[in-house]
Amino acid sequence: MSASDVIAVVAATLLTVLVAVLATLLVLLVRTLRELRETVDVLRGDAIELLDETQSAVGEAAVEIDRVERLVTSAERMDELKRSLATPMVKAMAFGTGVSRATRRIRDGEPSPRRRRRKRAS
Repeated sequence: MSASDVIAVVAATLLTVLVAVLATLLVLLVRTLRELRETVDVLRGDAIELLDETQSAVGEAAVEIDRVERLVTSAERMDELKRSLATPMVKAMAFGTGVSRATRRIRDGEPSPRRRRRKRAS
């Protein structure tokens, strides 16, 4: 066997080993890609479920926001109504109190506060 034959055998052996290593790496890469694809499919399914749940939660929140907005609007209207009724009611109560005092004084025969001031000043 000549030196060129030995070099050819060594080169063929190295090439065979290199092809075997590359084939092994290719098989490992294919397995990893399959696992990655399965993981992506699982993640996609989970993401779709989460998006559906989020969409439903956002819908419920929008309904609650509308309800709270109606409640606030109703409360504002009630406050405006209370304010618009409070002034006439206070005036009516003051008038009623004044009438009852005047009636009581007339019934008891007491002079009016104006007449008392005039008598004191004289």
